[in-house]
Amino acid sequence: MTSSMQFTRLRQDYRTRKLSPVQVIEQVYQRIDARGQDYVWTNLADRANVRSQALTLASRINELDALPLFGLPFGVKDNVHVAGVPTTCGCPGYTSMPVQTAEAVRRVIAAGAIFMGKQSLDQFATGLNGTRTLGGHCLNTYDPEIIPGGSSSGSGVAVAAGLVSFSLGSDTGGSGRVPAALNNIVGLRPTMGLVSSRGMVYNNRMFDCMPVFALTIEDAFTVLEVIAGRDMNDPLSRENADTIPLQASFPQNFKFAIPEHLEFFGDQQSAACFETAVAGLKSIGGSASTFDFEPFREAGALIFDSALVAERAASYGEVLDNCPQDLVPAVAAILARGRGYSAVDAFQAQYRLSELRREVSTMLDGIDVVVTPTIPRTFRVSEMLAEPILRNAEVGYYTYGVGPLDLCAVSVPSRLRDDGLPFGISLVGRAGAEAALRALGSRFENWTGQQPGARGLQ
Repeated sequence: MTSSMQFTRLRQDYRTRKLSPVQVIEQVYQRIDARGQDYVWTNLADRANVRSQALTLASRINELDALPLFGLPFGVKDNVHVAGVPTTCGCPGYTSMPVQTAEAVRRVIAAGAIFMGKQSLDQFATGLNGTRTLGGHCLNTYDPEIIPGGSSSGSGVAVAAGLVSFSLGSDTGGSGRVPAALNNIVGLRPTMGLVSSRGMVYNNRMFDCMPVFALTIEDAFTVLEVIAGRDMNDPLSRENADTIPLQASFPQNFKFAIPEHLEFFGDQQSAACFETAVAGLKSIGGSASTFDFEPFREAGALIFDSALVAERAASYGEVLDNCPQDLVPAVAAILARGRGYSAVDAFQAQYRLSELRREVSTMLDGIDVVVTPTIPRTFRVSEMLAEPILRNAEVGYYTYGVGPLDLCAVSVPSRLRDDGLPFGISLVGRAGAEAALRALGSRFENWTGQQPGARGLQ
């Protein structure tokens, strides 16, 4: 038996008949059962059906090369539909039973992946910390007193803990990258519209995308190769989604830019880790410059501090009327505020966002990639609960602006801090720059030598 859910190792074990999908699924169930009530899952798929799927796959071993995700267990954030499995968004009163599976989920299943269940989230994907849940929240894989990251908390923890090989989540302002950084894994936010979002309960539909959580850069991009592409039934699907390259060479000598003024909110360990990461990028061919981060910060603030927040009320605002008792207070407050904006406010926010996009596009001329910390510092659960709005905004300091500015990004493990907690950096590129992020991410990953996931499962 293998202790790793990493793609290459599992596929090699399948190829040599050392393992079968049936055995891997049983190992996953042993791990899930051993963890008990860990708040990672909101609904597990029927075990008899999962075992039947694994048995069928085992009989198709000769199709291994034709199925890029053959026998890989995966989970889905509980705001993404899977037919016959409840979608709750972390709100009991909102629960529905979908009859159609989200397009991206359908594609990974067709590629041989095995669906294990739905994973927990900050309610309605509103939050980056992982504590905006009812009943309990899943725990950071390195320290239970540290937030697990959100809103895709269960998705990030499940990959780090070795319960699945990959997870699909949602990302509006960092939900596909923050849990990755806090749990020592890779979190990939694709270009908006590159992956179909059909079958997702939207948060901010204009900025939402479906990220991939995995142990390594290549694992994440292998999934992206499967789920990327035009969906004619998704009105926000990008017209060039079928032609955006996902593999390309990257120049040995490249130019990267970091924020002119870095913010760590007093955390010297994170500051030191980022300095080391920058030195590492230089050692593998990078030439560093600085840029004004203010447009990124302002674009990110528009998600929560402008009429753009009203989009959340458009997506699921009826819960305020139908089941207010099932809402986390912070979520209820955001929805109530969203209802207070006018159409004039919304247009003004859109105009300003268009200006910021043009400004950032010009600023990045001649730059191959932007590099930032994924999060400025670690945050304790207790301080997050004490000041949820302020602290959540601090978590998203570097991630909020990526979606509104129509960029793509990947969070990559960098090193463990002196206190033993993970630290990750984000590589950020223009829309359609996935191939560059893949090549540089792999190069940086090799330079770090950092083993992904939780301790003892590497």
